[in-house]
Amino acid sequence: MRKFFALSFSSILICLSSATQADEASINVDAAILGMLQEINQLVNVNNTLKNQIELLQEAQKITDQQIKELFTMLEVDMTNKIIEKVIVTKKENEDKASTLYADGRKQLIFGAHDTAIKLFQDYLTIYPDYKNVADAQYWLGRAFFAKKSYSESKVIFVKFQQENPLHLKFANSMYELAQALVELGEVEAAKIMLSEMLDKFPTHSLHTKAEDKLKKLQALTSES
Repeated sequence: MRKFFALSFSSILICLSSATQADEASINVDAAILGMLQEINQLVNVNNTLKNQIELLQEAQKITDQQIKELFTMLEVDMTNKIIEKVIVTKKENEDKASTLYADGRKQLIFGAHDTAIKLFQDYLTIYPDYKNVADAQYWLGRAFFAKKSYSESKVIFVKFQQENPLHLKFANSMYELAQALVELGEVEAAKIMLSEMLDKFPTHSLHTKAEDKLKKLQALTSES
């Protein structure tokens, strides 16, 4: 009987011990799971934090890129404005120089310094071929050559002037001047034709009377010969 009670009691202790161990194992598993869940939550939080930081960095990068583009645009506009200002200043300086050169040529022609006038007008035509006084410079160059008695050069200049400036205000004047150069070169018939054309095209011109008198003299000269 005693052995039976002893065995029974031992069995009960073993069962109790096993149950205790099972509970402890269950508690350990629960604790491990809880710990893992906490770690997962921490990782999720860290991941969300990193994701927010990445989004902030991306947004900051967009802002930086836009600022860089705006800066380059400002620099390009500034450089363009400086180039335009430089071109305007250079053009104004050239216009002033051209006007001075042209005016000096006129003055020298008036003063009778024909060689100097010719040089100045030729310089103007070479340096400023696209400026406003080109046609006038051509005309006065022809006059300067005529005044110097360089009739062949004068003829060439007046012919060129007429070819390039058919609507110029001094076109009729150039016809009269060219006729005079032709007379000096002995090309009387060509001079008569030039004067006749001038009288037909410009009947009210201020040089009409002089051209008419000149033509009559030439006609009388050729009729006598």
